[in-house]
Amino acid sequence: MKGEQVDKKWTVLVIDDEQDLREMLSFTLMNEGYNVLTAANGKLGVEKAEKEDVDVIISDIKMPEMDGITVLGKVKEMKPGIEVIMATGFGTMETAIESLRKGAFDFIHKPYNIDQLIALIIKACETKKLKSQVISLQQMDKLKDEFLSIVSHELKTPLASISGAIQLLMDDEGVDEETLIKNNSQENQKLLKMISRNADKIRKLIDNLLDFAKMESGFWELKITDIKMPEIMDDIPVTVKPVASLKNIEVVMGTSLSGQKYDCEKLLFKGDMDQIGRVVVNFVTNAVKYTPENGKVCVWAEKSENDIKVVVEDNGKGIAAENLQKVFDKFYRVDQHLKKLEAGFGLGLAICKKIIELHKGKLWAESDGLGKGSRFIFTIPVI
Repeated sequence: MKGEQVDKKWTVLVIDDEQDLREMLSFTLMNEGYNVLTAANGKLGVEKAEKEDVDVIISDIKMPEMDGITVLGKVKEMKPGIEVIMATGFGTMETAIESLRKGAFDFIHKPYNIDQLIALIIKACETKKLKSQVISLQQMDKLKDEFLSIVSHELKTPLASISGAIQLLMDDEGVDEETLIKNNSQENQKLLKMISRNADKIRKLIDNLLDFAKMESGFWELKITDIKMPEIMDDIPVTVKPVASLKNIEVVMGTSLSGQKYDCEKLLFKGDMDQIGRVVVNFVTNAVKYTPENGKVCVWAEKSENDIKVVVEDNGKGIAAENLQKVFDKFYRVDQHLKKLEAGFGLGLAICKKIIELHKGKLWAESDGLGKGSRFIFTIPVI
């Protein structure tokens, strides 16, 4: 039977109030290459299913404290991806059929025929794998549709601006290419700047797409060097000034919103300076975007145990608790209104996450709720 096992080492949870049966199944299934967990009753079984990464459950139907049908219901509500095989003794066929109606994968008679049980477990594992692949394909299909929609919108907008500006430049009667080049009127200069600005937007959008594709496919390579934190921090105010000044937002370096001072002069670590700088700039730019006029954005860093910790915090719109993890998903934006106003695929924070993960670091967002500002934090190990 071992030869029929798939590459993944599946985990089977045996729930039965008979100790001898639990021990026999545990010994047999471990010899077949499975990870095996056991529980002496339904209540303990549900607790283990919640805490552990379980693929298949073999559950007796008649048990003290919590019967198998109740176990099935709780497991399917909690983790619907777990396949549950119900074990039934004589006279419980009606209950076995009821369990199938409630989502059990199959049932097997007791006393067990081991070959039949193992064949059933293999079938359950294969079914779980196929379901997972189907869900993955559905998610990919949904992402593809979202991606095409976003690409279409985000590239169309600047291209329409470029096309309109060129048309205006060419509309004057008798204007040929040579005359157009020589013409330095203010109106033409504005139109040419519009073309340049929108062409730059397209370039940045495409660069982000290409970078993310490289990271996803594993072809992205970091250029690791020794980094002094001030080399990154000193450039931030100048880089974000054009965006911050439009809303009169103060960008403060080395001080938290609470007023605590942080000195990053002696913070040294190894990493890709351009990419770490990219993450910090992205955090600060996002903070500025989501902070109302006359707001404040603070950037600071410190050594925390064996890590360098960088924090960007603001007194802006804040983030609802249910969105704190989603903000790092590709194509996701919390503020759908802003999505219409700002160009971008919603890949900025997803790229930041990839960069920090490539540095073997961690990245997360915090907020006390809507209207209470937010904190974007990453840590990378001091190598």
